[in-house]
Amino acid sequence: MAKLSSFILIGVSIGLAIRFRDNNLYVMLLLMGILAIVFFIDKFLSLKDIKQTSYTQTSLVSSISKFKTYMVNRKKYEMYFMGFWMLTLIPSASLYFDSSVSGILSMLAYITFVGIFGYLSYRKTEKEIASLESTMEYELQLQ
Repeated sequence: MAKLSSFILIGVSIGLAIRFRDNNLYVMLLLMGILAIVFFIDKFLSLKDIKQTSYTQTSLVSSISKFKTYMVNRKKYEMYFMGFWMLTLIPSASLYFDSSVSGILSMLAYITFVGIFGYLSYRKTEKEIASLESTMEYELQLQ
């Protein structure tokens, strides 16, 4: 879902860049936002080192540990990248809405929306990981 959402953000930026292609400053800002999202996808949304099918208890524990580290890093930096993307969007959004106040308010509403649902999503994931870890600890004690 996070990758899909990030690609939608890139699509929004590309759409606005096409719409305001006559204004080089706005296009450059939007391209900077696109680059930030692409970097975020590559650096923080990639599950390169995590095996999604573990065959042994040890490899499963290792994968869960790596996933926890992945989630901590992603949670730590996600709002910074999304905030930067939003800042690059404000000038073109204010033109799109014909008002800088409307553009800024819409960006703040979006940040609030993403922040709340992101927080709830991270909490749910952390609970699921904790539940999985306690189940694994219980199974290890039984062996």
